[in-house]
Amino acid sequence: MYEELLKKIGLTTNETKVYLALLCGGKQTTGTIIKTSKIASGKVYETLNKLADKGLIKTVKENNVKQFLPNNPETLLNYLADKEKEIHKEQTAIQQLLPTLKNLIHQEKNPEDVSYIKGIEGLQPVIYHLLTTAKRLRFMGARSDKAERYNTFWKTWHQERVKRKLKAQVIFSDKNTSYWKFFKQLSYTETREILSFSPAVIMIIDEHVFILSYEGELTCIHIISTAIATSFNNFFDSLWNYAQQKS
Repeated sequence: MYEELLKKIGLTTNETKVYLALLCGGKQTTGTIIKTSKIASGKVYETLNKLADKGLIKTVKENNVKQFLPNNPETLLNYLADKEKEIHKEQTAIQQLLPTLKNLIHQEKNPEDVSYIKGIEGLQPVIYHLLTTAKRLRFMGARSDKAERYNTFWKTWHQERVKRKLKAQVIFSDKNTSYWKFFKQLSYTETREILSFSPAVIMIIDEHVFILSYEGELTCIHIISTAIATSFNNFFDSLWNYAQQKS
């Protein structure tokens, strides 16, 4: 247990072995440390120096013989505090560098990409980011009979969309359910229904097309293509008009 915890806070395997050997055995020479910690003799000085740099051990001389002993274990908290400060500095440096790094990204004139997304955790950052740039949002094949956690996820996402005053068109494959009623009363949302057949669950956000499946875990094919998005939008227009005629 101790070993794993010390490794998690940043100590190497050798540092962990030596530090625990000193804590348990007290003041020791390098020869004794090699025996008690069971690390290679060629690594002992490097490891002791690193532990000293971290403020976890100190050196004393007795009868002109160098010996090592641990500082109070509370120095581990000091070590973590110093590490946190260093991480904060690195984070600040990266934040300052981000605009430059973004300018280095090669931008295609007509970007096209196809990717496979598995699970809500993979889809969430993509579609929430799109809310910052979206102009047109359209959904077809929306239905209520998927796992409730998916319905909850989409309700939350659409509520965020509404906060941003983004309009959406939604074609449902069912009606008169609590999920359908939620969208019927939602601002910035226009819904229609097609009950005679069920198109695939498709989301079109500008040049992004998402084809979704809820069989087991959510999976999604994400296509970035202006041409393909245009094709799906034309299909959506046909269904939208058809739904109006049947209403």
